[in-house]
Amino acid sequence: MIIQLISFPWYEGNLSAQEENLRIKTICDFLNDTSADFVMFSEHVIGNINSLDIINKSVQDKGICSLFEINDRSRIGLARNRLFLLKDNNIINLQTRQVFSEAEDADEERVERLIEELEYHRHFEINKKKFLILQCGENNILKSIRGTQEAEFRLQNRPDLKKRFQNVIENADVVLNPVHTRWGRYGDFLCRIRTFSKKKRYCFSCSQIEEYQLERAKVNPAKNTTQIAMCSKKLVAPILSIDKNGCLIQSYDIR
Repeated sequence: MIIQLISFPWYEGNLSAQEENLRIKTICDFLNDTSADFVMFSEHVIGNINSLDIINKSVQDKGICSLFEINDRSRIGLARNRLFLLKDNNIINLQTRQVFSEAEDADEERVERLIEELEYHRHFEINKKKFLILQCGENNILKSIRGTQEAEFRLQNRPDLKKRFQNVIENADVVLNPVHTRWGRYGDFLCRIRTFSKKKRYCFSCSQIEEYQLERAKVNPAKNTTQIAMCSKKLVAPILSIDKNGCLIQSYDIR
């Protein structure tokens, strides 16, 4: 099974109508050219459901599945960050939104709400592989363990929530973590991705590209900070890495 990650250049504010139309065309070209089974884009790639409808109607290969986060300008705060799948010629609204983005926001109420989202809305299946989605800073449901390269469930005083979280993670073959912008505390971020990838699970994360990151990724595709792939706590190298129209595209073969 081939999984492809696509990162667009970072932008500030909202895309203009011209920029949005150019992105729509670029995304359609990518999806029509790819041989991947699943494609994940960095977050905030497009701004509204109408753009997604255009993309869905323009994609010729209806066997492909792709994940999008819509930057819904009609909503405020994290409620803007909505998840959709394009699958089997359908737009599937996952009926969910980002719950938190910072470690200090991961209190008992929000963590329980995220676990409920993971249990009921954040999973899907492709080719008998079970996928689970955590949006951007929701990976803060884990915290780094000092002196190690791994992380643990943030609320150790809530074994009931910890057990529920372990159940949804252990039921997944692939954990997805689409991200808006590259992590500043990159070591802590890697600890979380490494922990998600335990027990032969795959974990994939991709963010928008900032400044020099594209050139760095081209020099060393397996160790760039824009896109990360791990399995069994080890980095996974892409089978294909290309720079096209200022976007970073990397493909991975998973078993």
